[in-house]
Amino acid sequence: MSQFLRDEILKNLSITEEAIKRINDDFIEITNQFAQISNGEKLSISYVIRFDNKGFRLFDFNSVMKYFQEAHRVERFIFILESKKSIDSFKGHGKSIELNFYSTEPNKCSLVVQDDSSDWVDAVFWKIKERLRQYKNNNFIVRNRWIPFIVQLIGVIIGFIVSLLVAIKLSPKLDIENPLAFSFVIAFLIYSNCWVFIYDAILKILNYFWPNISFKESKNIHWLVRALISAAFVGGVVYLFGRLFTYLVALFKTILK
Repeated sequence: MSQFLRDEILKNLSITEEAIKRINDDFIEITNQFAQISNGEKLSISYVIRFDNKGFRLFDFNSVMKYFQEAHRVERFIFILESKKSIDSFKGHGKSIELNFYSTEPNKCSLVVQDDSSDWVDAVFWKIKERLRQYKNNNFIVRNRWIPFIVQLIGVIIGFIVSLLVAIKLSPKLDIENPLAFSFVIAFLIYSNCWVFIYDAILKILNYFWPNISFKESKNIHWLVRALISAAFVGGVVYLFGRLFTYLVALFKTILK
């Protein structure tokens, strides 16, 4: 590995066709600046694109843009810049840049810059990072560590309400000791096992409509669905807390009597 390296995980970016063109302009500028000071050594740029279950590595920007424009769903777009020394040494020495955009694997979205010169690494890293700041979106509102916790909390509240309703309706028909508690426990256990799969499906839906990396311009229908999901989420939270409060009040009244 080259002596100096800087890297960063990328989060919440909208990478449109125009953004890809501007980023490519930066890569070309980096290669041109290096060509002016190097002793004949050149930097090569290549591109990896995966879309609609097909993948290509290309060295011509116009060709990769043609695929990008024709793609129904872009899964991956990668910029690669390497010096001959980096290629020959398998990135053991020399200059290299990898800019990885993944729509389905957020942990692989990254910027990695390597070289034997710390000055070049710092200059290139901050140049590209400054460019990427222009493409930040608001998906962090949904894509943060609190959302899974909130979804889980809402699921527990729903489970409590549903299990309590089932127990209230079922307990009078059971000829056992503590029928209400028994019915509630059984109903909640059944719900808990179902919730494992429901929880996973909800997170996948959120990741689909609020991805870490968004390729292309969002369509109007996409924004409509996101707005409906957001409205339903807020309304559902308010409704569930209201229902929970109502049932708790009724339950305490029954206990006190």
